[in-house]
Amino acid sequence: MNIFKDRFSEIKKASEPLYKSPKSVQETIEILKISESGIFEVADGKYSKTYRFSDVNYATRSEEEQESFFQRYCRCLNSFDCTFKITVNNKNKDMDVLRNEVMLKYRNDGFDKMRESYNRIIEEKILEGRQGIEQERYLTITIERKNFEEAKAQFATIEASMFEVLPNLVQN
Repeated sequence: MNIFKDRFSEIKKASEPLYKSPKSVQETIEILKISESGIFEVADGKYSKTYRFSDVNYATRSEEEQESFFQRYCRCLNSFDCTFKITVNNKNKDMDVLRNEVMLKYRNDGFDKMRESYNRIIEEKILEGRQGIEQERYLTITIERKNFEEAKAQFATIEASMFEVLPNLVQN
């Protein structure tokens, strides 16, 4: 009989989870402290900060401008002596809001036929393109420093080089 009892104990142990299930969102995200300046202490001596990137429209730029921007972007990322990750969040736009922002309003001034034609072209482009998807891009930088003051100083240095190399692109 001992054989069955021991085997049952082994099987029961194997069915128990290897880690504790979180009971809240706060338990799933490892954050110790958050400063007003947006710096997160994620572990002892580890600090993170996230920056939002604005969208870059390559279609309106020349090939030289595109290449120049890409080189500056790569130089900026390669200059970091820390861990970073880029997050791209695709979310659906509210198509009614998009149409309201983009479509021309009718005015009964003799040009409504042209507005109708223009709106039809815009509607076709919205449907064939990715106009219904809005992308948000984030750069999260994680550094290791002895204390918050050193981390704050390091982020200030990183930000200065980012804003110099990529002006009008990075937002806090």
